Amino acid sequence: MVYALGEMLLDVLVKEEIPPEKYLSFGHAGGAMLNVAVSLARAHIKTALISESGDDAIGAYLIRFLKNNQVNTSYIQQYRKHRTSVALAKLDLRKKPVYTFRKHYPKQRRLRSPKKFSASDILLFGSLYALDPAIRPEIEKILHAAQKAGTRIVYDPNIRLAEKLADKFRREALLNNLKSANIIKGSDEDFHAIFGPNTPEEQVSALQQINPEAIIFITLGEHGALAAWKKKIIHKPAQKINVISTIGAGDGFNAGLIAKIEREKWLLEDIPAHLEACLDSGIAFSAAVCASKDNYIPSTFIT
Repeated sequence: MVYALGEMLLDVLVKEEIPPEKYLSFGHAGGAMLNVAVSLARAHIKTALISESGDDAIGAYLIRFLKNNQVNTSYIQQYRKHRTSVALAKLDLRKKPVYTFRKHYPKQRRLRSPKKFSASDILLFGSLYALDPAIRPEIEKILHAAQKAGTRIVYDPNIRLAEKLADKFRREALLNNLKSANIIKGSDEDFHAIFGPNTPEEQVSALQQINPEAIIFITLGEHGALAAWKKKIIHKPAQKINVISTIGAGDGFNAGLIAKIEREKWLLEDIPAHLEACLDSGIAFSAAVCASKDNYIPSTFIT
């Protein structure tokens, strides 16, 4: 089973101001880990989402959408008399999203998780959600349980702005997440925010100083992606497509990477010998997302 741990919300692509009562009419299911979960389920990989929602119409819509896409929703914590989070997204000239978030979590929060992880499972987590002090203790409990079971852990920091890491607590949480992961995947923009301006090769070196054993994947936008392990680095070009939106592009890469690992039944020690195949799958899924209006691969995508 693949467990995706992170925020679920309604993505609303806006060109002008929309009143809250209209969000559901203009929005669709989103959140980085929800995007990955849906793509994986559409690729026929058993997947569950560990997340939170309110008990409003938006929460009901998101859970119904997940169930319709065969994502296990048993680990979604619903809060009574609370609204579900919303992300208002505007596309810039490069068709990249700029977000404004509307979050409505209660003061006391908790996560549901499996009673027991196994070595055959994969746990994916990331984004600013994984650094949030309000939910961090719950995330750490899940991470520790997964580590104890030998679960393969994939971490995607998904951080675009350096100022998001100015807080000492979040910076420390980020470093702990990087150390905890067996596989680290991020974009060159993420690692610019974390380490400052540098080349992808320098980003690999910086990550290896933090976690020498990690298998690393870095997406490079229109320039493709790279994979690294120890002294080995492989580059692959991006697919040439008509880009409709880059929302969910990195999530699509995560889904393609994990889908390949699951289908081939690779153990952690097997993956370094198949970095090129992992890149090919990640890039293919990402391209399929960018060529669609949705945040996940189309249901007709042949994987």
